[in-house]
Amino acid sequence: MPDFIVTKVPFWSAIITQTQYTVSVPAYSTVNVVIQPPSGETWFVWIDAFIDRGITSHVKYSDFDGTTARIHTDSANPGIRVLKILTNTLYARLTFYNDTTSARTAYYAYSGFKLSQPQWTPQRPDSATTKPFKLSTNLPLPDPIKPLDKYKALILGLDLSKPNDYALGIILEEDTPLAIDPNTGFPIERKSAYVKADVLADLVLKFRRGELDPVQAGYKEYLDKWESKGIKLI
Repeated sequence: MPDFIVTKVPFWSAIITQTQYTVSVPAYSTVNVVIQPPSGETWFVWIDAFIDRGITSHVKYSDFDGTTARIHTDSANPGIRVLKILTNTLYARLTFYNDTTSARTAYYAYSGFKLSQPQWTPQRPDSATTKPFKLSTNLPLPDPIKPLDKYKALILGLDLSKPNDYALGIILEEDTPLAIDPNTGFPIERKSAYVKADVLADLVLKFRRGELDPVQAGYKEYLDKWESKGIKLI
């Protein structure tokens, strides 16, 4: 008889059941959703994402460490499906672009496994080939939105025609928790939303003239938020 025992060790410690959500993407804007395992966890997951209608509206996937991103998908696709390993320090970012005059709904879902031990050491590409996602700036805002100065930033890839360049933008929403890990209380999904400054200025003028409905365009909640802080744009 052998003097040792052979056991089978599963590659996973828990199953991540099917999780699905929707987010609203305002007219002419970008919404980012990040999916990030809690510290010490490694996830192996399928991710599906899609944005509703629109000729040039689309979604892309990047790995993200909170500062820099590396795009993994064709940015022209309205929907993607990826199989990825995620860690707390290098995780998923879904970027939904809406290039239409009204708000669109973005859909995403994932399921998979929490691995029993780390299977992958996160590696960032060379720093010379990556850029921070967001930079502070002293560039002036267009007149219709000048009161939003504290919300401005240079955002990488915000201009659909120049995905590798920065554009002056307004932060509509940043790092809003969407889902919480019930075991750790960690916000495993977060949402951010951005719009180009000149696009928002044009939208505000249309809102003022009654040519566009802020509710239909998906901007009512942001206009209300700014007004509650003493900034009235329309």
